[in-house]
Amino acid sequence: MIDDSKFTYDKQWKQILQMLEWATIERNIHKKAINDPNTSMRDKAQHMRDYKGLQGVTYALRWVLGDPTMSGEQVLGREK
Repeated sequence: MIDDSKFTYDKQWKQILQMLEWATIERNIHKKAINDPNTSMRDKAQHMRDYKGLQGVTYALRWVLGDPTMSGEQVLGREK
């Protein structure tokens, strides 16, 4: 069970939306680097890990914000 007594619940909607925007921008930067032919395979692997991590962040934030196209299964990576 998660101990929710440590959560502050002090974020404003504006802050959550801003974080979603920043995560989306960062994700797009990594996607661009993955597709850049001048990026080494080693760097592409790191960009892919970062991209997938930020994809999870954006999915979770969109789910929290109530995006009707974002299911809990998709957030958990169970939906293909």
